Amino acid sequence: MENKEKRNHKRVPVSFAMLYAVKLPIAVRMYMGGLERPAVARNIGEGGLALLTNFKIPVDSLLTVKFTLTNDVISNIRERTRSFELSGQVCYCMPEEKGAYLLGVSFISIVPTESLFISNYIKAHTLF
Repeated sequence: MENKEKRNHKRVPVSFAMLYAVKLPIAVRMYMGGLERPAVARNIGEGGLALLTNFKIPVDSLLTVKFTLTNDVISNIRERTRSFELSGQVCYCMPEEKGAYLLGVSFISIVPTESLFISNYIKAHTLF
């Protein structure tokens, strides 16, 4: 797949509920009512994630994505789970079965502590 060759970071398969909202373009944001929409994350990496949604979102659209990761390898219970609210840009939008779309989203301006948590999550999930 062409998209995988462009990635700078490894991704791991996941399946968890998340939310996203379109910030730009304004026309798409208005079409979606400016609301957060549910989606299912399909994979994640330090640089982005893929999500499954019922809406066709144009490439280069800007989103806010919200999700929570739990890394069971971390012994401190309070540090094991982290919620994220990140900006992202749509890199691809591919049709899936039953009217769904798979969006590839690249994170924009992720802070080092968030990137490190995701990196450690990926390392923990590639060991099993």
